[in-house]
Amino acid sequence: MAKFLQAQSLLLLEKLNELNSDKLDAETNLCEELHEHAESLHQQLSAKLGGE
Repeated sequence: MAKFLQAQSLLLLEKLNELNSDKLDAETNLCEELHEHAESLHQQLSAKLGGE
């Protein structure tokens, strides 16, 4: 599930970057943080549970 969140947040981030709107800077930053948190969560869970 964490891997799914990571992938989906990356897709959303790509779409927001394609729009390239100054009005969406805050949302783009939030999405980037979400992606980083999802990546961290995935790594931590993988380490503790021993794999994907």
